Amino acid sequence: MNDHQDRFRRQIAFKPVGVDGQRMLANARVAVVGLGALGSTIAERLTRCGVGYLRLIDRDWVELDNLPRQTLYTLHDAEYHSTKAIAAASHLSAIDPTTKLDPIVADVTHKNIRKMLEGIDIVVDGTDNFEVRYLINDACVALGLPWVHGGIVGAAGQAMLIEPDHTACFRCLLPEAPPATAAGSCDTVGVIGPAVGVIASWQSLLALQWIVERKDQDPSKRPSTLTVFDLWLGDVRKIQLHRVPNCPCCHQKQFPFLEGKHSTDAQVMCGKNAVQVQVPSGIRVQLQDLARKLRGEGDVVETPFLVRFSKDNCTLTVFADGRAMVHGTEDPAVARKIYQRWVGG
Repeated sequence: MNDHQDRFRRQIAFKPVGVDGQRMLANARVAVVGLGALGSTIAERLTRCGVGYLRLIDRDWVELDNLPRQTLYTLHDAEYHSTKAIAAASHLSAIDPTTKLDPIVADVTHKNIRKMLEGIDIVVDGTDNFEVRYLINDACVALGLPWVHGGIVGAAGQAMLIEPDHTACFRCLLPEAPPATAAGSCDTVGVIGPAVGVIASWQSLLALQWIVERKDQDPSKRPSTLTVFDLWLGDVRKIQLHRVPNCPCCHQKQFPFLEGKHSTDAQVMCGKNAVQVQVPSGIRVQLQDLARKLRGEGDVVETPFLVRFSKDNCTLTVFADGRAMVHGTEDPAVARKIYQRWVGG
């Protein structure tokens, strides 16, 4: 038995995987969008399962209050404001250096999602907001890519495999996003780490299952199932879904999120007292020059991937692609003004 087979021998011994399935995992190309609580755990599980290529996409950095539930990261990552994509790639390479890792520090938008999903076999959702989920759904239906949706708040979560033209899509499940106040968030409702691990592992299992069963299962016969968990009460339910007749996405092939009709240039981050500011594509910020300019004006933290500037009650975090997070306000107009003052128009 070679080193690869020896490493995965117990997984290979599981008949639904076997040698052929393990080979398919090694050849699989998976994108994990969002590397927070769910996504970082998903990326680790898939690496340990032997997935050969992982594209790791996240716009954010590691913070201290991430550590109770985002088990891939360390205190060092939080203290040095490591970007999640780069930190995840570093830790995953230590787990299995044969896995090809492609970390991308960027926000997923209608302008770049097609490029981000090029050459990918399946997408796994680690995001925490509905706009990006609808965007992923639009892109995957348009491109014919399967994706695994997942979400969790408190100790309640859900997950499902979505295969365009074969299962219900995300807009069949939720035609419109619920109001933010109705949906709740991890900041307002809380979330517990063990529950995150269950949902992320379930998503990883769905992705693994899809990869190894491509060889012998007709996708039209795969059930369209949403699994819903209330883990505090120990309740697990399976809900059979059907494609909605005249669904604007999977039936009518209308993709408003992919076309940018619902994108925003300043997005309020629910429960974080912060606004994310976007700039036109093609804009680049020279982080060293920006840090040098700001040092005499307030507290500055500089890394190869971001500059964090704090003054009075406001913190501005700027990335090389021009995107910024403005902490200390939930007013988009104020956030834009702060950005223009310290970074430029």
